[in-house]
Amino acid sequence: MTKKSFVKGAAILAAAGLLVKVLGAVFRIPLTNLITPDGMANYSVAYPIYATLVVISTAGLPSAISRMVSARVIVGDYRGAHKVFTTALKLLFVVGLISTIALFFLADTIATMNKIPTAALGIKLISPSLFFVAVLSAYRGYFQGLQQMVPTASTQIVEQVVKLGAGLLLASLWISRGVEYGAAGALLGVSLSEVGALALIIIMYNRRKKDIKLHRRQTHVPPLQTKYKSLRRELVTIAIPITLGASIMPIIMAIDTFIINNILPLVDYSAFNPLPAKTNFGILTGSVNPLVNMPAVLSVALAMSLVPAISEARAKNDLLAVSSRSGMGFKLAILIGLPSALGMFLLSDNIISLLFSSGLTPQELAVGGELLQILAVAVLFLTMLQTTTGIIQGAGKPFIPLINLAIGAAVKVVLSIVLMRIPSLNINGAAIGTAACYTIAALLNIIAMQRIAKPSIKPMSGVFMPIVAALFMGGAVYIIKYFLLNTLGNTTTTLVAIVVAIVVYVFMLFLTKAISIDDMEYIPGGGFITRVMRKLRLWKV
Repeated sequence: MTKKSFVKGAAILAAAGLLVKVLGAVFRIPLTNLITPDGMANYSVAYPIYATLVVISTAGLPSAISRMVSARVIVGDYRGAHKVFTTALKLLFVVGLISTIALFFLADTIATMNKIPTAALGIKLISPSLFFVAVLSAYRGYFQGLQQMVPTASTQIVEQVVKLGAGLLLASLWISRGVEYGAAGALLGVSLSEVGALALIIIMYNRRKKDIKLHRRQTHVPPLQTKYKSLRRELVTIAIPITLGASIMPIIMAIDTFIINNILPLVDYSAFNPLPAKTNFGILTGSVNPLVNMPAVLSVALAMSLVPAISEARAKNDLLAVSSRSGMGFKLAILIGLPSALGMFLLSDNIISLLFSSGLTPQELAVGGELLQILAVAVLFLTMLQTTTGIIQGAGKPFIPLINLAIGAAVKVVLSIVLMRIPSLNINGAAIGTAACYTIAALLNIIAMQRIAKPSIKPMSGVFMPIVAALFMGGAVYIIKYFLLNTLGNTTTTLVAIVVAIVVYVFMLFLTKAISIDDMEYIPGGGFITRVMRKLRLWKV
């Protein structure tokens, strides 16, 4: 495996991952307008349970399969590599089948425990997806081990496209029977998306079957471990730590769902918020959380590029490169997080109204705006959290971010329970708990990053000047919002404010020299920007 093929494969997965996250975030907006917050409450009971079981059953195994297949391919043991795949396929077939059956028959219990019994139908309809995604994971891991990333990327895109199309179509067809049926239609779309992805990757596997058989026949090296029990033990051993790390966020979502739906109905908060608990929950999970996660699409892409870049420098024992790349990554996290957080804080009501006015009532829009303003603070720390996680993982300490996130999650659970019991806070208590989770985990990560990677951060260009640029941007947004809103209306004012914010922020970054040529290496399209700046003679060659 050449370095070029590795970089190309990583780039394919990164690009697909970016598109998948954008489509996933966008999906919630029309769905919320279609099935309303009450429908999203039904959807949001089922989805975290599904996500948790998917992670527990499949998160670590594709990585383990990939690693074990790759280890055998490197020494030419294609027969052994295929044996890893068939062993994992049998194991995941059983795991997926058990998960599907368990979720289906526990659907009524789960829905009742979360105080939304009507969510049971959606849980049952999404349960088959656990089987399909488990089998799909075996194929993905095998192809990744062969350094063939196109099958994984293609199936990821198919998943999102089918979920978006089929989910919205079924939701629109079933919504006339009630919001719970609209939510169930969207969740059935998830199951259909996994069927489509699995069908595609099986077709891709069959097309490569001749080459796979040829490589297996040409294997003349002593095979590595090929006994079923030995392979199964190795798969599980590699998968467990990866699964633990990936499980935390879905488990937090599931716990959050249980806490909100069980505590909020017990509190008389009607003097401060007239909406029922179910509706408040739907607004938080259906309207606000997807918006908060949107800037994270960029920070996740940044983290994906940082892990191999820092790992490579670490492998060469190039401590200077580790330091400079870590510092650059942290700086870019600030550049992404600051304007996103400030923009959402200032335009919270306007953004919610722009995106959800066709599906939410004025009171629901007001609650959504308030929740988004609280969680806007979390946006900065979420981008820092994800970026510093990439830096620390690249530096060879994968468990530290896991521990830090677990600490943040524990604080979130306690805070949410305590704060939601205060009538004046009600659902806002859950949002404050989430913000605290990301803040604490990010700060702990920053402390660990300073100790492990020793990032080279210039206070002026790396921190102070981005803050100055963000403040100028915030000033421009404030002026536009309060002087044009009554004249132009919400939609035009919000769109104008967003465009002006981007222009002012970028202009100020270049004016204050917060961005330099070196930063362009880590920014998508950075090469193009560099060429333009040099033609304008704003940067020297």
